[in-house]
Amino acid sequence: MALTECANGHLYDTDLYQSCPYCNGGSHMINFGAGDSGIGKTVGSINPVGDSGIGKTVGAPSMMPSASSEVGATVAPAGYRGVKEESENDDTGKTVAMIKKSTNIDPVVGWLACIEGVEKGRDYRIYGKNNTIGRTDKNDIVIKGDTTISRENHARIGYDPKHNNFHLIPGESTNAIYVNDDPVYVPTVLNDRDVIELGESKFVFVALCNEKFNWQDRKDEKTGE
Repeated sequence: MALTECANGHLYDTDLYQSCPYCNGGSHMINFGAGDSGIGKTVGSINPVGDSGIGKTVGAPSMMPSASSEVGATVAPAGYRGVKEESENDDTGKTVAMIKKSTNIDPVVGWLACIEGVEKGRDYRIYGKNNTIGRTDKNDIVIKGDTTISRENHARIGYDPKHNNFHLIPGESTNAIYVNDDPVYVPTVLNDRDVIELGESKFVFVALCNEKFNWQDRKDEKTGE
């Protein structure tokens, strides 16, 4: 390094500059074999302000990540959305559970009406889920008085909002279950007005949700949901 003092008293390296960079704003920088590739070029100009700025290069692009960047993180392409968004008219996936969330009401999807047994004349609501049937209050459908029905999970009635249909599902009871006098050993599709026999009681199944109505297609006039 060869230091030279200019007429104004500035010291500068003549190996790097043809003339004083402090007087000429950092111009006349010597390029050591950079060629067209730009290798070896110094970006920016010398900061002549104060002693602390001597020899510093300002304006050079930083190779460090910004404060908001995560080192090693994969940056998604512009316009990419990690989560699929439903269109305004897409009702896919809407179920009675969404109605319950928005209105705090669990909508009924059907009923059982007792036509024979100790609770003859009573009706029971069926909700949009797997409804357990038994004698205790732990069940969704509580049938008291008929000791031939299990205390818990004698059977279940499940509603499938995707296909808008119902199934009778045998539970943990060892007693036979019948639909229209046919024994049920596996999940069986229920149709409107089917007669279900549980223990010593018989029930008529009444479907609210069917090919003419379901809660997914029913929208509130005020909210549109």
